[in-house]
Order: sequence, then C-alpha cells, then structure tokens
Amino acid sequence: MIQIQQKYLPSKRFVSALLIAIALILITLILNYVRPGKINYDNNNLAVANSTSSPSEIDSDHDGLPDWEEALYGTDPHNPDTDGDGTPDGEEIKEGRDPLKANTAPKGQEPNDKIDPKIIAQDQAISNADQNLNATEKMARDLLSNIIASQPVNGQMDQNTVDGLIQQSLQDIPQKQFLGTTTVSDLNLIPATDNQTLLKNLIAYRNNYYIQTEAFQKIIGQDLAIISNSMSNKTDLDKKQLQSIISIYERIAQNLIQMPLPAVPESSGVTYHLKVINDLKELASIDNDIMISSGNGDFASIYADLGVYNDVQNDILSTLNTMDAMFGIKR
Repeated sequence: MIQIQQKYLPSKRFVSALLIAIALILITLILNYVRPGKINYDNNNLAVANSTSSPSEIDSDHDGLPDWEEALYGTDPHNPDTDGDGTPDGEEIKEGRDPLKANTAPKGQEPNDKIDPKIIAQDQAISNADQNLNATEKMARDLLSNIIASQPVNGQMDQNTVDGLIQQSLQDIPQKQFLGTTTVSDLNLIPATDNQTLLKNLIAYRNNYYIQTEAFQKIIGQDLAIISNSMSNKTDLDKKQLQSIISIYERIAQNLIQMPLPAVPESSGVTYHLKVINDLKELASIDNDIMISSGNGDFASIYADLGVYNDVQNDILSTLNTMDAMFGIKR
C-alpha cells in the first residue's frame, strides 16, 4: 500500500494544523459573507510556485509527476529521478516501475524495478477516489500541493508564503453556476387592446407585483441568518427553516410567472420581470446546494455559494429598485 513519505512533506503537526486552519478560515469567511463588513483579501504579491498552473498540476522538478502524487508515491518533488537510475519518476510510473527502486538490469534488458500489479491497482484506486473529492477536500489537497512545491529544499517556509498559498487556494475554489430557466414563453403576457384596458391591467399588475415582491423583501437575509447561526454556534444547519425560505422563493417565482403581465415580449418590463423570477430561482438553488454541502462538511462549497448568492441578491435588489421607480412604489 502506498505510504506518504513524511521526509518530503511538512511535519505531521503542521499538516494537521493546516487542515484545521482551512476549516476555521472558511467558517470565518462564511460568517463575514452573512454579516456586515466583509474581509477583503489583498490578492497581490502571492508567493505561489508555478502560479500559472492549477495546484494539482504543479510539478516542481518537471519529471511528469505532480507534486501531490509525489507525496503519495514517496518520491522527492525536488528531484526528477529519486532513485538515481537515470529514468525520471513520472516516466517510471507510466512504465509500471518503482521510482524508489533503482533499475540495475543491464541496458537493453527488462528493467528489474517493476511494481507489483496489486500496488498499481491501489494507485489507480487512489487516483479514482481523487475525482470524487468535494471542494473542501480538493482545497486541502491543492493547498498541500502548493506547500510541497514551495517548501525550500533547505529551511522553513515563511508565514508570508503560507498566507499567500492560502489566498491562492481560496481563489481557486470552483464557482458553481445557478441559472434560472424561465423564459419569455413561460410568462402570462396579455395583449393591450385599448388605453383604458391597458391602464386597468397595469394597475392590477402593479398591485400584484407589489404584494409578491413585498413578501420577498420581508424575508431578505433570513436564510443567511440561519446559516450564520449554524456556523457561529457550530451546530447542524436548521434545514427545516432553510427549506421554508426556499419554498417562499419558489412560490413567489411561480406566482410571478402566472401573473398577468400587460407587455410585449421585447419590452424592458418583461426583461425586468423575468430577471426577478430567475434571480429568485437562483437564490433557491444556492440555498439548496448549501444544505447539501453543509451535510457533507464541505465549507469550501458553502463559501463559493455565498459569493454567488451575494451577487444574485444584489442583482435582484437592483432590479426591484428599478421596477419600483417605474411604478412609483415607495416601500
């Protein structure tokens, strides 16, 4: 079975502290998303080795074997030929040879440093399992990759470099896409027959619009408060309460879809109306994803979700302000 070789890695105490720190950092960032006054990170001057590459692709010694895999195989991430037999570590792995055992067979003969097929199968299982890591686990792996890549051959890594690596890992958390799927064809558009009927329909729409969007205005921030309470008190997320908020978002969106809308498809009113509907659907999808991520302890996904949530909420509030101004509504 593959063993991580500690002599090529930071100390066990450092790694354990690092993984705990990741969770604490993410929880702190999440709390600053759901409370006033966010932390703004300075993204300049990040000391990251091979920063143009994905952390999981960093290959410090250019031997064809990424640093995080070198940690698994026990090879030296700063030496392209760990066993010194003239064949790079990455090439030996591809050929099914042991990069820690020097080949002593005469040139032209079958190498005598072949890896046991059982070990190769175990290696493949580890590689396959890597594809199923959640965002937090991938962040931990990538951060460790960066640490290995940046670790001085002789000496200790300074705190500024560690801070830079953490910031880079935060930037590399994948962003999910939450897109509402409602289109103009789904709306209940009603044609204008005469000015009197149009005015009557617009007044009815204004009143219905106000009722539905006022319901949204009353629950703004309640889902974030539920998330904040869970993170602050280190308790399980109250999924029942959060599901209630999600249901309200979905109900308001559905009511807006069914609401008679006196406008033509290409009008700005339809565009704004549609944007509110899809933003509500996005907020519901994000909260649903947060519930799933919370159950998996995936704080990195929650952090990324809240970044998207913040943008969507700002967008819907801006749209509502524009529509309020159009209809002369003062809340």
